[in-house]
Amino acid sequence: MLTGANSGGKTTLLELLAHTCILAHMGLPVPAQHAVVGQVEALHILAKAGGTQSAGALEQTLVELATVVSDPTPKLILADELEAITEPGAGARIIAGMLLAAESQEDTTMMLVTHLAPSIIEATGRTDLRVDGIEATGLDADLELMVDRTPKRNHLARSTPELIVKRLVERSEGHAQNLFRDILTMFQ
Repeated sequence: MLTGANSGGKTTLLELLAHTCILAHMGLPVPAQHAVVGQVEALHILAKAGGTQSAGALEQTLVELATVVSDPTPKLILADELEAITEPGAGARIIAGMLLAAESQEDTTMMLVTHLAPSIIEATGRTDLRVDGIEATGLDADLELMVDRTPKRNHLARSTPELIVKRLVERSEGHAQNLFRDILTMFQ
């Protein structure tokens, strides 16, 4: 699982892995000094759902996910914020089940970008799942996020909502600023 800062490069890293896999399988150079890319028969990129899904759309999405993760074909699965398919508690349990199903396939590798890593880990009942993180370190003088875009191995990184709220406190005024200031105290 890859966790961390909003706008930290998690999705970009996921896309880079897809490009690297495709280029390597085509026998072309990859954007790396050194890369080991295993043989896969399929590459699946699962992106977050946009907007609110109906029960039918959620069911169809789950059937498609189950088909991908339970298939024994050697594959790479790159999944980006699948928790968007439903509410967070249920999303974590669904993703945990999908992650465990993918793991049970000997020749399947799955990378999951998520903001729900602790809940997913809890739902799996496992403590040995690898979690890497892209960490935000704060705001610079222009109130822009400072992010170390290199993932830290075995590090659960936080998202950045409190930093965004802090930026809003500084950039807003009047009643809105007071509201954001009150919300910011809830993070402490």
